[in-house]
Amino acid sequence: MPSSPVKFRLSFGLGFLAFVVAGSLLLLAWLRQRELEESNRLFHALAHADADFVRRLNLPRSEKLARDLEQLLGMRIEFRPAGQVSGMGGDNLAIRLDEKHDMIFTRAPVVSSLSLRDPATRNAFIAFWLVSALVGWLLARERLKRAQSERLAMLGRVATSLAHDIKNPLASIQLHAQLMTPRDAEDARSLSLIESESIVIAGLVNQWLHLANPLPPKLVRLDAAQAVRDVALNLQAQAQHSGVEVVFALEEPLWVQGDAQRLSQAFRNLLVNGIQAMPRGGILRISSERRGNEVLLRFADAGQGFSEPALQRGTELFFTEKEGGMGVGLNIVATIVAAHGGRLELQNDPKGGAVVLVTLVSLSA
Repeated sequence: MPSSPVKFRLSFGLGFLAFVVAGSLLLLAWLRQRELEESNRLFHALAHADADFVRRLNLPRSEKLARDLEQLLGMRIEFRPAGQVSGMGGDNLAIRLDEKHDMIFTRAPVVSSLSLRDPATRNAFIAFWLVSALVGWLLARERLKRAQSERLAMLGRVATSLAHDIKNPLASIQLHAQLMTPRDAEDARSLSLIESESIVIAGLVNQWLHLANPLPPKLVRLDAAQAVRDVALNLQAQAQHSGVEVVFALEEPLWVQGDAQRLSQAFRNLLVNGIQAMPRGGILRISSERRGNEVLLRFADAGQGFSEPALQRGTELFFTEKEGGMGVGLNIVATIVAAHGGRLELQNDPKGGAVVLVTLVSLSA
């Protein structure tokens, strides 16, 4: 699946390159034709003006006059008896002076002066390339949108089927966990873990349904810092198993207008990604910063960081570099954050590790 966008870009890029090359050649041919037409027009206008000058002044049709005019006009000129020349064209032109004489004009073969150093030629090519780039960008965007719509339609069918198959047994698990009476503190912790993980699974099912059929978030006033801490608490067992320590440097509270369930989904995806990026353990730092009317949440791990392709395309649907990954996590995060009027940025820490920045609109305390 991840290779499909690459193949699309390659095939579209080659096709677009062929279009630009063919269009540039056609533009060059058209410019040369216009150049030739303009040269012919000037040649005819100059020849007729010169013939009219000789005719009006009744100058002698002599060899000396022809040579003098040649030096002046830069073309070969001859006087011949009328009617002896026929079928001339291209670089030759015969003009009748009077009943006895024709005036013959012969210019040197036209050599194209087209060059990118010429402003008019350069501007014509630049305009064509810019228009081509705009058209290519619009076509590529539409084709990518159509391809993504087709993938989302397929995903919607799969997600709906999975949701139906998972929700019924999940509801049964949650019900039995609530009905069970703990015998001691250990049982209580286990039942609490079952309930919390069941909520996580329900959230994942809803996440897939949201990806297939995104709906506007249900906005309420909530503390983003507390939401992050709650998600991290639910993932504590997974983090400890991987040897990952989650360190907080959050200003609290961080009031935002958001959908608690959706933002928790986004934070969970980022925390899971950070934990999975450090299979040998490390520190996952979550910090915050206020910037005017915005709240910036920073998720920084100590893993290998993002590759260049991931920095560029990490939020694309189905793009992944993880073995066994599906490429939906960061896309869902980006979609949720964008639905809240925020931004998602992927970076690498110069000291090592990946950094994900989540910017949300803040509320006054």
